[in-house]
Amino acid sequence: MLTLKHDVRSSFYRAPNGPVPCETDVRIRLVAEGEGARKIKSARLFYVYGLKTFTKGHILMTLEEFAEGDKVLSCISKTPENAEIGYHLLSGNLKTSRDVASEDCVFSDEPRRVYTCCCPMRDVPGLFFYWFEVRLTDKRYFWCFPDPHSCGLKGVSSDRSLPFSIDGSMPIPGFQITVHARDFHTPDWIKGAVMYQIFPDRFNRGGVSFEDQAEHFEKRPERIWHANWNDDVDVKGKPPEGYQACDFFGGTLKGIYDALPGLASSGVTVLYLNPIFEAQSNHRYDTGDYLKVDPILGQNASIEELFEEASRVRIRVILDIAMSHTGADSRYFNRFGRYDTPGAFQARCGLADSPYESWYRFLPSEIKDAASVIVKDCAGNDRVISYDAWWGFPLLPNVNEDDLTYSAFMLGENGVLATWLRAGCSGFRLDVSDELPDTFLRRIRKCVKNEKPNAYILGEVWEEPTSKISYGQHRDFLFGNTHDAVMGYEFRRHVIDFLTGKVSAEAFSYALQKMIHLTPAEALYTQMNLMGSHDTCRVITLLAGRPKPSSRRQQQSLFLTKNERLKGEKLTLIAALMQLAFPGVMAIYYGDEIGMEGYDDPFNRRTYPEEAYDLLAQGIIGDMADDVRLPFMYETFVSLQEEYRKAEVLVNAYYRSAPSSKTSPKTKKGAYAYALMPVFSKLAQLRCNAPVLKTGYFEIIEAHDDLIFMRRHLDKKGCDVFGHKAELPKEAYIAINRGDKPQQIHCKGSWPETLDPYDGFIVFKYD
Repeated sequence: MLTLKHDVRSSFYRAPNGPVPCETDVRIRLVAEGEGARKIKSARLFYVYGLKTFTKGHILMTLEEFAEGDKVLSCISKTPENAEIGYHLLSGNLKTSRDVASEDCVFSDEPRRVYTCCCPMRDVPGLFFYWFEVRLTDKRYFWCFPDPHSCGLKGVSSDRSLPFSIDGSMPIPGFQITVHARDFHTPDWIKGAVMYQIFPDRFNRGGVSFEDQAEHFEKRPERIWHANWNDDVDVKGKPPEGYQACDFFGGTLKGIYDALPGLASSGVTVLYLNPIFEAQSNHRYDTGDYLKVDPILGQNASIEELFEEASRVRIRVILDIAMSHTGADSRYFNRFGRYDTPGAFQARCGLADSPYESWYRFLPSEIKDAASVIVKDCAGNDRVISYDAWWGFPLLPNVNEDDLTYSAFMLGENGVLATWLRAGCSGFRLDVSDELPDTFLRRIRKCVKNEKPNAYILGEVWEEPTSKISYGQHRDFLFGNTHDAVMGYEFRRHVIDFLTGKVSAEAFSYALQKMIHLTPAEALYTQMNLMGSHDTCRVITLLAGRPKPSSRRQQQSLFLTKNERLKGEKLTLIAALMQLAFPGVMAIYYGDEIGMEGYDDPFNRRTYPEEAYDLLAQGIIGDMADDVRLPFMYETFVSLQEEYRKAEVLVNAYYRSAPSSKTSPKTKKGAYAYALMPVFSKLAQLRCNAPVLKTGYFEIIEAHDDLIFMRRHLDKKGCDVFGHKAELPKEAYIAINRGDKPQQIHCKGSWPETLDPYDGFIVFKYD
C-alpha cells in the first residue's frame, strides 16, 4: 500500500503557499506513507510554467530525514478539540475542523518518506502547474495529482498519469501556483468596499417628464416610452424588428444624484453605473458616442456634478464601458445614417470616406455568423454588406482593438478613458473583458494608471480568472498586467449553490479556500463579490428555489408565493452576510436590498419602486439601521479575561424587528420587502466601520451539515493581510445556517452554541 500526500494550504507542504510574486523560491514537499514507501527509488516534481507559451520540465526531489518529535512533523495537533480558536489552524491558511482532524500533515505510524525540492519562480508573471511522480524499485510508477473532491487543494494517489496539453486546448491538471508581478498593487479605497450597482434607466426619473425627453424618441422610432413608472418591462418591441431592448422608463442621472447622500448614510462607498453614454438601447452597451452622456440621462455636466457630489459624500463612482464593440447606430459605424459624420458603414458602401472604417472587420458575405445588411448600390442593385459582430448581433459590430486609430481614440493621452478620469470617474468596469485581447488590456492598464494611479479596473470575467482559457490560450487577467480585479461570478455561483443545497458545506469550504489560494491578495480583496447583476436572475428568485420557465411570457408573469418569498428573503440576508464575511467588495445590485424578483434580462432590470427610492434618498434607511435595537446588540461581557462584543448577532431577528412593513402588496412586478433595507444597511455599515471585515485574514473554522463558521482576524501585531495597522475589533466570527433545522456549533466560544434555521450571526472580539 502506498499513499501520496500533498496539501497546498499547508506551509509544511508548500512554503510560501498561495499566490507568490515573481522570483520567489517555493519549497514543495511530498509525503509517501505505507509499506510501499520503503520501495521508492526516486520522486520527481513535474512542472509546466508560463502563460501565453509554456515550458515543461521536472525536478528530482530530495529525501528528507527528520528526528522523532521534530517540530515540522507536529505542525498541527491531532486533537484540536477545545483548542483556542486560531491556534489549531495552520498559520496563514484556511482550514475546516474536519480538515484539522484528518490533515495530511498529521502523520500516521506507518512507514513514511518526505521528499522536498525548491522551485524558483521566474522573473515574469505566469502560472506554475506541478504534480508528482514516484518510481519504485520494482519499476512501478505512482503519481499524485490534485483531488477534484477538494477542489484541487489536496493530492490524491494514482497509478495512472493524466493527459495534458500546453497549447491552450485543455486545462493543465496540476496543482497551481499563481505567480504575479512584484509591483502588483490595487487601490486601497476599493479593498473591502461596499458597492451599489445601478441600471440608470430603471432607478429614478429625478423629476424629468416625457415632454422633456420627447425629441430623443422622434429620432429613433423603434423606441418605446413607458409613461407609467410602474409598468412592466417590454418583451415585444416594435415591428418589423421586434424586441431590441429599446423600451425606456426615463431614469436620469439627477435621480441618482439625489440619492447619493442616502446611499452614503446606508453604508455605500462605491457606485457602479451601467453604461451612461449615448446609445440606441436602454442598456447602452451599444455605444453611440463615447464622449457624450445619453441625453435621456442628462448632459455631460450632469455626470460631472454627480462625480462632485459623490466625492462630497465619500462615494467613488466607476463607469461601465464596452470596448470590444460599438453600436451599429453610432457615430463610428453609423449604419442608419443618424449621425452627421460618415461612419464605417457609409465608407464601406462607397458613399463617403470615414476615419472609422479601419476600426471594423468587414467580411465576405459567405462567412458564417457574419452580420449582413442588404443595401442598394449606386446603380440601384442589391449589395450585401457583411461584418464581424458580437455573437452575430447585427446591432453590435465588433471593433479591431489593435487598430492604431481606435487604440489612440480610446487610450491616448486625450482619449476616452483619460477624458472621463479627468472628469472625476474613479475607474471602469470593462464589459466582456475576456473578449478583449491581452495586448489591449495591458494598454488599458497603462493608460488608466498613468492618468490616475489610484483608479480601479474591474473586468467582466465569469469563470475562475487566473487559469481561464479563451481563444486557445491562458489569459493574462490577474497577474498585475491588466485588471485590478474581476467580477466575482465564481464567488456568486459557490454561494448560491451552497444556499440552495446543491453542494455540501465541505465542498463550499473547499471552493472558498481554492479562490484564496489561486487569487493574488491585491485582486481578491478588490474582487466584486456580487449576488446579482444586470446579467443574472434576481437573487431572491434563485434562492427561493422557483425553477426558471422556458418562455419569456411565463418568466414575466411568474412570481414567488408567500412561503417562497419568506424563504427567499431569509436566504437573501444570509447571502449578504456571506458577502460581508468573505474578502472582497460587498456588491449590491439595485433592488436586491428590497427583494425585487425577476428571471433573466429584461426581468432583472425592472424599475426601482418610488417608495423604496424615497426611503433611500431621504436617508431614512441609514437612520433605521442606527436606531433599531438589535437582539444582543453591543452587549459587553468578559470571558477568559477577553472582552467580546456581540454585534448584530441574529440577522433574521433583526429582520423581524425592522420597523417597516414586511412585504408590499404584490404588484405586476412582484412583491417587495422594505424590511430588508435596514438589514442590508446595517451589514454595509459593519463592513465600513470594522477594518477586520475589509482587509483582515479569513479562515474557516467549521463546515458541516448546513453550517459554515468563519473567522476574520488581524495578526498578532494588529496588522491586516497587507501589513497595515488596523483599528479594533481584532477578530470577527461569522456563522451561517442555510437549512431548515437548528445547527450545532462545535467550536466553543462566546457565541451561540446553536444557530436557528435560515439564520446567521456576527460576533466581534476586542482586546
